[in-house]
Amino acid sequence: MPASFVVDADRRLVSSRAWGVLVDADLFGTQDGVRAHPSFEPHFSQIYDFSDVTEMRLTGDAVLNLGRSSPFAVDARRAIIVTSDVAFGMARMYGLASNRASDSFRIFRDHASALSWLGIAQANDDAPDVGL
Repeated sequence: MPASFVVDADRRLVSSRAWGVLVDADLFGTQDGVRAHPSFEPHFSQIYDFSDVTEMRLTGDAVLNLGRSSPFAVDARRAIIVTSDVAFGMARMYGLASNRASDSFRIFRDHASALSWLGIAQANDDAPDVGL
């Protein structure tokens, strides 16, 4: 499965990442894993990095269902990182389906802007790995 996540309870952050050819089951699996993680809380922030995805084989129905069944609270801050217009469109559809306001859901083209918006310091060599 070309998707993973790390729950950092101390930082109240879920760092998710996808790579390669992405299919519906990858995102449903990640969503289910986050929901079942013992340290996860719905008000945690999330950063989801799609910058290493080479192809999106997602269906519109799956994106809508993922948005409607998110384990995150509606007001939880969610930053999505994309590098392609296709990924941007899918992220936008997800945001609309999950009824996220612009003050809690944003799409970015780079890590630094996403981390800044979330209020998270840029990772350095001494910082714990957050899975990005």
